[in-house]
Amino acid sequence: MIKWMLTAALFLMLAGCAGTVRHTGQPSAKQGHTPAKAKHAVSLERMDARFLYLAYQQALEDRQYGLAIRFLKALVKKDTETLALRLELVELYLGSGQENYMKQALHEMRQIPSDVVSRLKGDALARYQLLYARTLILNDQAHQAVQLLHALLQAQPDNVQVRLLLTQHEARQGRLAQAHSLADEGIRRHKDLRLYEAKVHLLLQQQAWGKALDLLRFMQRQYPDREGVVLQRSRVLQQQNQFGRAESVLKAYIDKHQDTAVQSMAMLAGLYVRQNRFQEAISLYRRLLDLTPNTGSVYMSLGKVHYQQEDYAKAADAFARAVAQYKPVKPHKTISDTLATAYFYQAASLEAGGKGEQAKPLYRKLQPQHTFYVDAQLRLASMDMAQQAYTKAESRLLQLLKTHSEETDVYVLLSGLRLQQKAYDQLIRETEPALALPFSAPLWFNRAVAFESLKKYAQLDQTLATLLEHQPEHAEALNFYAYSLADRGVRLDDALTMIRQALKKKPDDGYYLDSLAWVYFKQGKYMQALKVQQRAIDLVPDDPVMQEHMGDIYWKAQRHQAARRHWEKALKLEHEELRRVRKKIKQGLI
Repeated sequence: MIKWMLTAALFLMLAGCAGTVRHTGQPSAKQGHTPAKAKHAVSLERMDARFLYLAYQQALEDRQYGLAIRFLKALVKKDTETLALRLELVELYLGSGQENYMKQALHEMRQIPSDVVSRLKGDALARYQLLYARTLILNDQAHQAVQLLHALLQAQPDNVQVRLLLTQHEARQGRLAQAHSLADEGIRRHKDLRLYEAKVHLLLQQQAWGKALDLLRFMQRQYPDREGVVLQRSRVLQQQNQFGRAESVLKAYIDKHQDTAVQSMAMLAGLYVRQNRFQEAISLYRRLLDLTPNTGSVYMSLGKVHYQQEDYAKAADAFARAVAQYKPVKPHKTISDTLATAYFYQAASLEAGGKGEQAKPLYRKLQPQHTFYVDAQLRLASMDMAQQAYTKAESRLLQLLKTHSEETDVYVLLSGLRLQQKAYDQLIRETEPALALPFSAPLWFNRAVAFESLKKYAQLDQTLATLLEHQPEHAEALNFYAYSLADRGVRLDDALTMIRQALKKKPDDGYYLDSLAWVYFKQGKYMQALKVQQRAIDLVPDDPVMQEHMGDIYWKAQRHQAARRHWEKALKLEHEELRRVRKKIKQGLI
């Protein structure tokens, strides 16, 4: 054993209750554990043990858990008999939440020699067995774990951690009566807050809201300084739409703990935001800045409130302050996801405030491993499209598709680019894989526009029918479908129903009114069409197609001079079909 590690091992060797059940029979470490093949792992094992331990501690302090695992793993391999560090490594694996680490945790537990386990006594043995049981459960070997836990609980009935783990397991299996019984027995023996919290979770799982709130009220009387109880009570009240009571609970706690109620203030501010009480929320967030040393998250919340209020300058400033808080003292080659998120929101605020050029370098800071990487790339592509830099936008989006082909929003923006380029066949071909992804109305709508432009009406009708099946009140799809049917002169009754439904959503939309007038025109109801089209033009006087439609309607209403005036307006507004409009001016409607 390495002497300087003995103090680290003492926490496992505490004197405790006798008679704790043993678990033996693990394969000996001598049966072989092949070292990792990575060159870096081998070089770590050659390092001095003291250096490895200090490096491990520093990595933990810096929250670089992957690096901490590598250092500790190398340290354990240097001395397979060091139980304390091996168990610490297992705790790190379990705390990571990653599936591959769960398997490694179980492997480490099974590598502990049985003679080492046989020497454990009392609390040290109980801690080992509890960790082993947790590892088994997280590796889907619950049956063996439960047997071990029940034996351990029989030997140590006052062990709250064992009882909690069993209670959680029974709850996950849906055996709520057994779970309640375990928790109740524990409370009778020892009124531990964790057991009360387990009871609350069980009641919530049963949707017994009233009983859960009654228990939380009791817990708050018993533990008036435990903020977690207050937070849980307020959260349940909010879930039951009892927002006034939820607010009162938080305010009462804050009044008595004005210098420490950080989480309660944050929850109350969030409640204010959901109720659009922005100024009250801002006031609380500013108060929080004086109470917590880690102000990055507060500045993030404050920035989001300013953004919702469309005060983009204040939002950008708040996010910039969050960035300053999250930046490490010593710059790293890669930035944390938290810092990347702050950069993204700062850039979004700058862009929304009309400062797109300042936003671009911030968006570019995000890397593929960051949560908002795809969003940042989409924003950059959108800005390229707005500046008609279509080649740059296309390159960025096609590259995204190679690495993020499961992201529907990439297909949506790419389809928008193809519409601007009038590359309709390419749009249909490129977005075909996205049809297998979760439904996206914008994507299906863009495909419909492409089919209509290609005059592939069977595919157009099928696409719009599917879109409206998913979203029956999609106003844009209803308007587009109605206009297409009217333009083709088919299913005019259906077209009329659709456009009326769309106008219920947007009664003053000039383009929707143009569609309604066009349906009336195709039905031969020229006076009705004339009245509606006049209102549409009043709302949108500078659209050349709508001016053309007005001319067509006037012609059919036998007002030929008025018709020619509107066709001429269509020419002045740079109608795309100049030859067609000039022919109408010369010959009228044929």
